[in-house]
Amino acid sequence: MITQLPDLTSHRQPLSGDHRRLAVSAYLWTRVTEGESDFAPCPPYIGSDPALRVVRTQERHNVFHRLHTPDHQPCYGALKPLLEDHAERLAKAIDHCQ
Repeated sequence: MITQLPDLTSHRQPLSGDHRRLAVSAYLWTRVTEGESDFAPCPPYIGSDPALRVVRTQERHNVFHRLHTPDHQPCYGALKPLLEDHAERLAKAIDHCQ
C-alpha cells in the first residue's frame, strides 16, 4: 500500500515506521471487528513495557486522527480508502470461513 501513496508534504516521518505500522494494524482491526482501538492486539514486547505502551497509544491516536482529518496530509487521505478496502476484503474473507 505504501507504494501507492503520495509523499508526505511536511516534516512528519514516513508511514514506514514500526509504531505507525502497528497503529495502522490497529485501525484495520477496529474496522474489521467493529471494536475499540484500545483493545486492538499488540505484540507482547509492547504489552510488557509501559514506556512502549505509551508510545503505541500516542502513535495510534496520531494515525487515527490523521486518517479522519487528512486535509493537511494527502498521504493519509490516499491511505484511508486503501485501508477501508482492505478491511472490507478481510471481513468478507473471515465471514466466508465460518
